Amino acid sequence: MSLSPVPTVEEARYASVDEPITARVVLAAFAGGLAGLVAMAPVVAGVPLVLGVFEVDPLLEVIPLVDGGPLVGVLVFALGGVFALPLFFVVTATFLPPREPRWARGVTMSTLFWVTFLYLFWPGGDTLTDAVFLVVTLVGHWLYGVVLGVMTHTLTGIPEHDV
Repeated sequence: MSLSPVPTVEEARYASVDEPITARVVLAAFAGGLAGLVAMAPVVAGVPLVLGVFEVDPLLEVIPLVDGGPLVGVLVFALGGVFALPLFFVVTATFLPPREPRWARGVTMSTLFWVTFLYLFWPGGDTLTDAVFLVVTLVGHWLYGVVLGVMTHTLTGIPEHDV
């Protein structure tokens, strides 16, 4: 009985991308986006609540973007994390650093979106609140990016394409 070698994180595990962007690549990115949201939620929402430094109501309400209360805010946030950002990742990952490992491009993309997140949800509290907000949201976004990048790369590979 011979065991096949286990692929490393650097190798696509289940398939490779022959065409630049396929439905399978997009679905893999959606799965990565959903998993990334699940991974980041305890960090972005849980840590600040445990420390008692800021409320998550502004995150839930997404007041600058949508008027409709917490449920609509969560829905908009989830749709963005599961669909919009993964689509953006699939289209732009070819052009993002680092060259290797390719999955780390998810961290680059999520860092770019973290800047927008800061602008929209800045708590405007005391120094401790602001510092915790910066660190916790950055770590949460990096976690999202790692999960998105690794899942997309593992399931289908990150596509290379020309524009």
